[in-house]
Amino acid sequence: MSGDKETPRQAMIGMMYLVLLALLAMNVSKSVLNSFIVINGAMEETNKAFDEKNGETLGAFENQYGQNPEKVGEFYFAAKRVVEASEKLNEYMMHLKHHIIEHTEGKTPEEMLDDSMYLLTNVEAVDNIDMPSHVLLGNDEMNPASGEFTMLELKEKIKDWKREMMAEVPASAKGTYNLGFNYEDVKQTDGTYLSWELAHFYHAPLAAVITDITIFQTEVKNREAEVLKMLMSNISAKDFKFDKVEVKVIPNSNYVVLGDSFKADVIVAAYSTTENPILEVGSALDTAGKAMNEWGISNAVDTGRIKVNNGVASYGYKPTSEGEVKWGGIIKLKKPGTNEFVMYPFEHSFIAAKPSLVVSPTKMNVMYRSLKNPIDVSVSGFSASELIVTASGGTLSGSNGAYFVTPGNSSRKVQVNVSVKTETGTKSMGSSEFRVKSIPKPTPKFATVVGSGRVSLPQLKAAQKVTVELEDFMFDGIKYVVKSFDMVGYVKGKKNSIKSNSDRVSSKQQILIKNQKSKSQIVIKNIWVVGPSGQKELIPGNVVVDIK
Repeated sequence: MSGDKETPRQAMIGMMYLVLLALLAMNVSKSVLNSFIVINGAMEETNKAFDEKNGETLGAFENQYGQNPEKVGEFYFAAKRVVEASEKLNEYMMHLKHHIIEHTEGKTPEEMLDDSMYLLTNVEAVDNIDMPSHVLLGNDEMNPASGEFTMLELKEKIKDWKREMMAEVPASAKGTYNLGFNYEDVKQTDGTYLSWELAHFYHAPLAAVITDITIFQTEVKNREAEVLKMLMSNISAKDFKFDKVEVKVIPNSNYVVLGDSFKADVIVAAYSTTENPILEVGSALDTAGKAMNEWGISNAVDTGRIKVNNGVASYGYKPTSEGEVKWGGIIKLKKPGTNEFVMYPFEHSFIAAKPSLVVSPTKMNVMYRSLKNPIDVSVSGFSASELIVTASGGTLSGSNGAYFVTPGNSSRKVQVNVSVKTETGTKSMGSSEFRVKSIPKPTPKFATVVGSGRVSLPQLKAAQKVTVELEDFMFDGIKYVVKSFDMVGYVKGKKNSIKSNSDRVSSKQQILIKNQKSKSQIVIKNIWVVGPSGQKELIPGNVVVDIK
């Protein structure tokens, strides 16, 4: 037998056996496997950064598409297809890693309670070299197995992804751009060659296999970023040209009280900060029977009221009487390379009025019990320190124009009264009345479902707690905390109702969820919460989760 010529397969197996013996002789320590765990963790953080970067790029595409759908549409939809193809492959690789870990650990998906159990730092069999090879390659490594979650299936999915990605690469780059993921045999140190499958995954410890696939995910996200960048380069901001030039009057307000000043910026919409315009202002334009280059203004104002800086001309005026104030003028821009001016006439008006009391809630049109409702109080012509503010139907706090009103528990209305300090004493400026309402009840949410909805079984199993939130409520930072809830579901036709004494899904409730099947239903009910009032209360409504 020793004289017989070995087949390539026998030679390969013999070589691998010697390598394995060498590794065993070296007594590879856990520290080597820990290095894979550290590298895998670092690559996963890199993948998160890629996800954020690629998300921002797609957001930029969406913004450009909103401005110019006709021009950007081709590249925007190509970018979406690139992202969708990469997300599909990345999701498959994630499921593949989970599948390998489950089989190596000897656990079913149901026994893997949450995503943390798939972290290499929490996996016990990181040094297992047999099961990962069996899952990916089958029993005969020289004739790798096909089917779901095998190396050959992974290769086909990568090929599909490369085909979809290359279809979106701009024509100018198709001949030179390489997406990577080559499948040539890998040359070994002794000059022999191993197939791509064997080189990566044959008799490799679990930690190395998972790290290898994570690196594949990084490569996918990196190539996704490169193709998105190429597509974005086809959209240049320089292509967006101004096609209209018109005068713009930008006032600080069109309603001015006596004692205050009216101010306005007058610009040409497409303007240059290196070329200051000339602004002429008066009570009206004088255009009757004249050519445009001869137009003028009536009752010209003192040029001291006009300031020009960085291409913007500003005009300020303090009215002395009530009513509508009309004004207008001409802004002139020098033609590039000439001494000629282009004239842009305009007209504008604003209202001058006497001082009036302003009391406005900063976050709502009503006030809510148990909350400190913020209000701003101001009286034109008087500083905040000159105001005297009181409230009936509630307690008042704050100062210098910024106040908080907390309505009484039984109050139906709150009245805010304002006076001012004058040289002759105190003068009432009036009052404003607000309706008082109770804080609306929060809406419960579980497994992304509000009210009722359908989710997949993995999504349901991933849900960790019941949350509640105030929908469309104007106050920030108002929180309700779930103190208990009941979960109702059927197992083998028997109704089970299990209570949790917190917002978290209890261990018994997790078992109830694990025993659910497709087309079954979970109901969250009897939800007790504590809100701003500090009192425990039962909120209305259930969450009905139908399993796909």
